[in-house]
Amino acid sequence: MSPRSRHHALVGLDRNGLVGLGLLLAGCLGGEGSDPARPDAQAVATADASSATDLGAPARDLGRPDPDLGPLDPDLGPRPHDLGPAEPDLGPADPDLGPADPDLGPGHPDLGPADPDLGPADPDLGSPDPPCPAGVVCVAALPFSEAADSRLFASRRFASYSCRPGTDESGPERIYRLPVPTAGFLAATIEEEAGVDVDVHLLSALDEAACLARGNFHAAHDVTPGFVYLVVDTYVADGVEQAGPFTVRAGLTVPSVGPCALQAGTMPRVGDGGSSLVMPATGPVVLEAHLVTQEEDYRPSSSREHLAEHYRLSEETTGFVMHRDETWAPLEGGDFYGCGIGSPDLFPVLHEGWYVNMYWTAAARPARGTRMILRLPGTSRAVVVAAGYETGPGDLAAIGGTTEETHFYLGTGHRSTLTLGIAAVQELPYGPRRCTD
Repeated sequence: MSPRSRHHALVGLDRNGLVGLGLLLAGCLGGEGSDPARPDAQAVATADASSATDLGAPARDLGRPDPDLGPLDPDLGPRPHDLGPAEPDLGPADPDLGPADPDLGPGHPDLGPADPDLGPADPDLGSPDPPCPAGVVCVAALPFSEAADSRLFASRRFASYSCRPGTDESGPERIYRLPVPTAGFLAATIEEEAGVDVDVHLLSALDEAACLARGNFHAAHDVTPGFVYLVVDTYVADGVEQAGPFTVRAGLTVPSVGPCALQAGTMPRVGDGGSSLVMPATGPVVLEAHLVTQEEDYRPSSSREHLAEHYRLSEETTGFVMHRDETWAPLEGGDFYGCGIGSPDLFPVLHEGWYVNMYWTAAARPARGTRMILRLPGTSRAVVVAAGYETGPGDLAAIGGTTEETHFYLGTGHRSTLTLGIAAVQELPYGPRRCTD
């Protein structure tokens, strides 16, 4: 195997050091212990009624000159004086039916070839997608997933990529064309079977020099509307192709857009000696573990039990595609792994995907679901995160901790420097955000 690192958003993820873990104040199943109960956060044809018309007398009367039907009775057969060319109501000079009819003629402004609503320049119809290139799987829409086996692939178009030119990717590959209907954060991830090593690459064009991002397990990049090519390629180690079965998934996350104003104040923390943290604060933010949620009826007895189910549930709920690999939070005063403050019945899945913690005191801890914002300093990149579900990390040098999902979108890792504060607007949607202030 070659040196590998997990591609992390716009940069490679190469995290060293231990994952920061929250210090829990009480057991999960027995309430919040010494933590006083705190209220949850508050979120802010009509029918035509005309009667039928009598269509005539009984059949025995049809042969007589019916005063109502007269010589124009259609059941009496054609009559020259009613159908002849001199008929004033049906002749070619009829002003309502003739070729000069302004409503039906060839020059009608609503039906002619220059019709602005139906012509080829119709902005609502758009132009068709370009033809699918030979040897490419053209995906109809995102999210997308496929199980495949690279041993069966015929394509060997790429042997390396500009994202990491020294890596031998000369094995068989599959190329996908992904549609991008709107600007957003495009991510793809791979799950491999044991002994298989395929890597994921995102390209802006079918050219090895057009590599946007790559990774052993996932790759991601900010994209604009159009198409992006996803290549699942087989790694070659010492001349041996590491081909085999895998599952690939891809998804597009569209961040919310708007101001990211933060409340000013202080946050009392456990053991701060009365020197509360001034908020908003900028400093290290640790990478936190996963917590059990209200939709999961299991109580893990180890750090990885039921994690696969949790990962699937989190991706389905948040719509955020990535390679998740963090474990459950450890047993630190709880009754099971992945225990936060209070019962998991109070913890929505969406909030767990984007949670944040601080070493706040019991009295200062925000209500569950309180929106805070983590922002990458000097950029518009941010995530609206959910506070109030866990206390930690115990190291006061760190201002807080957050999930691997948050770090992945921000392009950061364990103990990266971020700005954290309570959102001034508590109605913001959780998850990625592009700040306009």
